[in-house]
Amino acid sequence: MKRYLLKSLALIWVAAALPVYAETGNGANIFQAMEEEMARSMKELKVDDFGPPYFINYQVRHHDRAEVVATFGALLESDIKQKQTLFVDVKVGKPEFDSSHPQSHQYVTESLIPLDHHVDALRRALWYETDLRYKQAIVNLLKKKGRFISGVESHEIADFSPGKPPRERLGPIPEWKPRMEEWEALAKTVSERFHHAEDIEKSKVEVYANRTIRYYYDSEGNKIREGKLHYGIVIDGWVRSSEGDRLHDEESVYLQAGDAFPTEEELLARADRLIDSLQKLKRAPRMDPYIGPAIFSPDATAVLFHEALGHRLEGDRLRQDRDGKTFLKKIGRRILPEFLSVTDNPEMTRFQGTPLLGHYRFDDEGQESEEVVLVEKGTLQNFLLTRMPVLGFSHTNGHARGDGVHAPMSRMSNFIIESKSQVDAATLKQKLIEEVQRQGKPFGLFVKKIIGGETHTEGSGFQVFKGEPLYLYKVYPDGQEELVRGVDFVGTPLSMIGKIMVTGQDREVLNGFCSAESGSIPVTSIAPSVLLREVELQGAKKVRVRPPILAPPVVSASMQ
Repeated sequence: MKRYLLKSLALIWVAAALPVYAETGNGANIFQAMEEEMARSMKELKVDDFGPPYFINYQVRHHDRAEVVATFGALLESDIKQKQTLFVDVKVGKPEFDSSHPQSHQYVTESLIPLDHHVDALRRALWYETDLRYKQAIVNLLKKKGRFISGVESHEIADFSPGKPPRERLGPIPEWKPRMEEWEALAKTVSERFHHAEDIEKSKVEVYANRTIRYYYDSEGNKIREGKLHYGIVIDGWVRSSEGDRLHDEESVYLQAGDAFPTEEELLARADRLIDSLQKLKRAPRMDPYIGPAIFSPDATAVLFHEALGHRLEGDRLRQDRDGKTFLKKIGRRILPEFLSVTDNPEMTRFQGTPLLGHYRFDDEGQESEEVVLVEKGTLQNFLLTRMPVLGFSHTNGHARGDGVHAPMSRMSNFIIESKSQVDAATLKQKLIEEVQRQGKPFGLFVKKIIGGETHTEGSGFQVFKGEPLYLYKVYPDGQEELVRGVDFVGTPLSMIGKIMVTGQDREVLNGFCSAESGSIPVTSIAPSVLLREVELQGAKKVRVRPPILAPPVVSASMQ
């Protein structure tokens, strides 16, 4: 059973021009090694009756990470790391029938390669990984032919479509200079705030920097270099309820080059807000399972659409025998209320001033990204596509994505929900109350914050998804709200998204990381609040541990 998880992202600052700390060069040696080994493999790599590959791509990713972590005013970790990874894809056979299938890279390991960019060392790493993937591709092709001959698997669509004209784009490399001493002082100051907070069992403040430089080269001539630099701050806190339930929340925001970095005072205010919210959550009563109308905040709506709709529109899944193929034959049919449309646009960099984490120029097959209208006025129009054709669609729209370790597949980027039926917040709440009264329910629900979700798309299992509310409120007919906890919302995709009655005017950005078969990748959702006619809540899994027996130590004078 496969799970696809969406988790919210911590506070990140993306910088554009910082002083040089660790220069990795322009990648000339990397591309030289790729080109030389590619030419040799495409011409000479063969065994027995099997000829050379018809397609190869290489991806090298250079990773820099600097991290500072503090807890309760004391430094926990301060470290700078580098590594460089290699991904190789080899296809044998023909584009109409080749070695690719859902388990094409069943031997998934993080292949580390030398950092110093010595051409001979790089070529040796490429040689070894290419040889492994070539032999694996031959085995995959033979197994695939066997399934086809035995009738277990049909084959009516080509396996690999023509790409766009080859491109060469050598983007700039972001300069790199972690400010470790400054971050250590900041992390200790902000984390010390939790020392004086009642009920906080555990907390930490993390300041980090991530730089990734991707070098892509394939046998069709695509040659791409892209660099990304992220700076981040995460403020985490944990409390434990009287029953022993461990509760966690974090403060997060996303910023880009040119945006003002949060001041110490702003971060201390965020820590205070987090402490107050967790203290209230700790005292909230557990709720019983329930069915009734609900308002979802923008981030809850984002998770709903991401899990219920987005993953089921990722085209590569529709080629997998095990997938449920919920929407495969629904092109041109209505799947959402007519006032809703959905697009995925990796070309967008900002929305209303907020930077979008899901942005990229070229995907992991070397193809330029495209905006895709998935649902227009409630009617399904398209899927997210790679170079693996899907019934009715024979060309990529630039959505092959992976983490550099797992094989790329079609994935979301900037997933955008638009509505033609909007009301303000007060009217949305009034409509909820009216629906509560119409249904004769004792209360409605308001999901104000959600911590993640998951979905199952396999045909052999139940076509369901789940979301995990963090701040969930009962809304009574008189308008009063009561914070509760201890439940998850569950549903089937076609049923739940079809129960949206109206949306709010408050579209917001949710940046995060989504984990699926091709690894954990950055994604963004842009969504409004929505009113649903009916939502089902089930009891959340209870992970209970006895609270600490003694109270925490008294804060010493040195920490005052």
